[in-house]
Amino acid sequence: MTERAARAANATAPRVPSPVTVRLWAALFLAGSLVVLGMAAWLKPDPRGFGTHQQLVGQGPCGMLVLTGLPCPTCGMTTAFAYTVRGQWLRAILAQPAGFVFALTTVGLAGFSGAALVRGRWPRARLIPRDPQRVFLGLLILLLGAWAFKIVFGLATHTLPYR
Repeated sequence: MTERAARAANATAPRVPSPVTVRLWAALFLAGSLVVLGMAAWLKPDPRGFGTHQQLVGQGPCGMLVLTGLPCPTCGMTTAFAYTVRGQWLRAILAQPAGFVFALTTVGLAGFSGAALVRGRWPRARLIPRDPQRVFLGLLILLLGAWAFKIVFGLATHTLPYR
C-alpha cells in the first residue's frame, strides 16, 4: 500500500477516543444521570399525576394547565420520574408515558456510563439510530403520543382540571 493510500484509509477510519476521554465523558453522563435520578427519588410524587415539580424551589403550576385546564406536552414528567425510581411503573406510565420512557432511559444511561467508566471504552451497543432525523421524529412521536394519552386518560377519568 502506498503512503497516499494509507493516509486515505486512515482518514476514513473511525477515530477511537482514548480511554481517558471516554472515562471523562462517562463520568459526566453518570453524574448527570445520578443527579436526575436522585432528585426524582427525593421528590414525593403528586398523586394527581402532575405538579410534582412544584416541590422544586421557584416552580409554579403549569401555565397551560392553569389557563386551559389541559396539560402541556411535558405535564407529569417529573411525577413519572418520581414514580419510576420507586418501582411504581404503572403509576409512572399513567402520569406521563414519555416521562416513564425517559426515566428508564436515564437508568440505562447510568448503567451504560458506569460500564464505560470502569472499562475505559464505550460498550458495543447500537441502541440509538445514528440518523438525527429519525431520532428527532421518534422523540416527537413519543412526546405527542404521550401528550394525547395524558389528555384522553385525564378526561376519561376526570383527573384533569378541565373546565
